[in-house]
Order: sequence, then structure tokens, then C-alpha cells
Amino acid sequence: MARFAITGGTGFLGSALALELRALGHEVIFATRGRHPMYDTQRWVEYDLQDAATVANIIEARPDGIFHLAWSTTPGSAENDPSADAKTNLGGLLAVFQQIAKTMPVPLVFVSSGGTVYGKARRLPIPEDHPLDPLSIYGVTKVAAEQYAANFRKLQGLDVRVARLSNPFGASQSPAKLQGAASIFARQVVMGEPVTIWGDGSVVRDYIDVGDAARALIAIMTAPPLPMDRVPTYNVGSGDGASLNELLRMIGVAADTEPNVSYVKGRSFDIPANVLDIARLKADTGWKPRYSVQEALDRMVATLKRQLK
Repeated sequence: MARFAITGGTGFLGSALALELRALGHEVIFATRGRHPMYDTQRWVEYDLQDAATVANIIEARPDGIFHLAWSTTPGSAENDPSADAKTNLGGLLAVFQQIAKTMPVPLVFVSSGGTVYGKARRLPIPEDHPLDPLSIYGVTKVAAEQYAANFRKLQGLDVRVARLSNPFGASQSPAKLQGAASIFARQVVMGEPVTIWGDGSVVRDYIDVGDAARALIAIMTAPPLPMDRVPTYNVGSGDGASLNELLRMIGVAADTEPNVSYVKGRSFDIPANVLDIARLKADTGWKPRYSVQEALDRMVATLKRQLK
């Protein structure tokens, strides 16, 4: 059994990751701004992206590895305040890198964005060696974070590993952040609410069950180390693309109902298509998704029906 710290561990992905780690017999340390009522003090330490001093709390917990999920913005909010996006997220990340590298250089998995760092796809599915040309502020900041990761790995020997995550979804994803089309649309369809799509619905994305995404992060964490002049970088997705219109059709099938859809003007930072090539992760770790997108949507809709009706 190993001990792993998760920054942002009480969020959607962090909670799923904690469940998967515990199922494997590992101990989980939640590193967040406030202690969630369901976690006792033996499994929680205070950590705040905006307070570098709180990194010491993670160090004192002596984890065998760290998953850095904490991030203060969504693609939409980053566009509204680029300065805060960079200051909070990059500043917080660098504090973690610096202090961990100096005191306890354990493996650290940084969750980047497979949906924004590549920009407009020059080929599909997108491999990890595709040029990084983000259109959004969110993507720019994630690319900068990856570059810092490469620097710390090469010059300070910090075993940083990068997971370029696509679009995880699941019934526990909160609609409050307005992030996660699959989860938001499914909730709206189950509740009989209208669904609004930016653009004409032709935008293609790679969607993945959040449990499968969590298992991928664990596979990256536990993979054998690589030479320090190389950053282990992996796409994490289903490897299959679906347009927003196709996604809604699949949700409608799962819910056995016809979605009520309306369309509004598209957003400038939404790229036309993004589907990730996951062959490298499969080859290096043996990981693969347990569920197809339709199977995962079926499971999510069934859960939402139990919860909401």
C-alpha cells in the first residue's frame, strides 16, 4: 500500500481518483482549502493554490506520490480574467514544484488539458507529439505549466508526469461550474429541461468516463520512471470523438427521451474537433477504458434518474 496526496481532491475528478486509489488499497491524503465534512483530519491537509506556505502541509504528510489536480479556472472563466488565471494557477503550481523538488522528489502527476493545449487539430486523432498551439487562455496557461514541468524535471530532477485529459463526465459532476457538456446535458435531459448548444452542434470532442480517467492517472503515476530529459506525457481520453449533436442523441437514447435543444452563436475559442490518440498510454501502461462512451452515458443517466426523480 502506498500513500498519495491529491490537490483539489474533493472535486469531481479528485473524488473519483480517491475512490479508485482506495479500491486498490492505497491511502489517500486530500489537500484542499477546506476540510470536507466526510474526511477526517487523518486524511486531510490544508492546501491553497494562493498560499505557498501550505505546500509544507503536503510535505509533512509524506506521500509516496502527488496528483496535482488543483486549478482555479475553467476555460470560460480564464478568458474573463487571464491575469488571475496565470497568477493563481502557475504561481501555485510553481510553489509545489519548487518545494517538492527540494525536500521530497516523489513522482508528481500534473493534470493538463488534452482539449485545449493542441488548438486546431492538424490530424485526428491527436498524438502527443502534435504541435501545441492553444486558442484559449486556459490552454495557454496549461501549456506554460507543462513547460515549467519539463524545466523542473530536467534541471532539478523532479519526476513530473503530464496527463493531457480530455472531457471526463459522470453523475457526480456539479453543474455549478458550467463545465462538462456530457454531465450537464444529461442532467438537463433527465430533468426535462431545455438544452442550449453553442454553435450548430458540429463541434467534436473526446468524452471519457471519470472512473476510467482516474484509473489512467493511477497508471501514469505507477508507470516505471523515464530518463529525466524526457517528460512522460500521455493523452487521457476514450480515443473516440462525438459531436455535440451526437452526444445529445446518445443521451436521448440512454434516457429514452427526445432532448429539447436550442442553438446560440458559437464561441471563438471553441475548436472544431478534438479527439485524442491514446495508443501511447495503452502501450506503456496497459490501461484502457472500461466503458465505451455510450455505456458510460447509460450508467450516468441511470444514476441521475435515481437521484433526480
